[in-house]
Amino acid sequence: MPKTQIIPCTKDEIAAIIDEASGNDFYYMLFKVASKTGRRLGEYFDVQVKDLDFERRIMMTKVLKRRQKIFKEAILDDELIAIIKRYIAKEKLKLDDYLFRKVTYNGIQKAIKSYAEKAGINHKVCFHNFRHYLITELIRQGWAYDKVAKITGHGTVGVIAIYDHTVASDIAVDAREAMGKL
Repeated sequence: MPKTQIIPCTKDEIAAIIDEASGNDFYYMLFKVASKTGRRLGEYFDVQVKDLDFERRIMMTKVLKRRQKIFKEAILDDELIAIIKRYIAKEKLKLDDYLFRKVTYNGIQKAIKSYAEKAGINHKVCFHNFRHYLITELIRQGWAYDKVAKITGHGTVGVIAIYDHTVASDIAVDAREAMGKL
């Protein structure tokens, strides 16, 4: 969990960040994958090419819990598979190569800030914004908390409630109108 409050990015802001990164194959791939899988930055660093199962359309991520590696499946769609395959081919990666270790953790955070600035986003942006974006959008689409928790790798459903404040703001006008009629 990040130390400071995340200011959520809108769908347009996420798209603008990804668009700004389109000239860099690595960041473009990473940001697209992050925006659609919602994993934490640390979960990507141990992903090797052999952890991708294009037939089953999943990517295995690893999380450390109590000094034990726990494997979790991240679902890939056709667009992500095409982007990842193109990147693997261009970089000539082998099965044991790491997919997301081209840059350090801090380097990725700095790149996100830079791309967000170029995109004209005036609030603080970090990697966790991709996770926040996916969860918020799934809740907006009516996904049940247990499914959102499962797809994003959350251990408990209760954690998903943290993201409710963003969705609640969507209904503020309707809620105030209803309150006025009470």
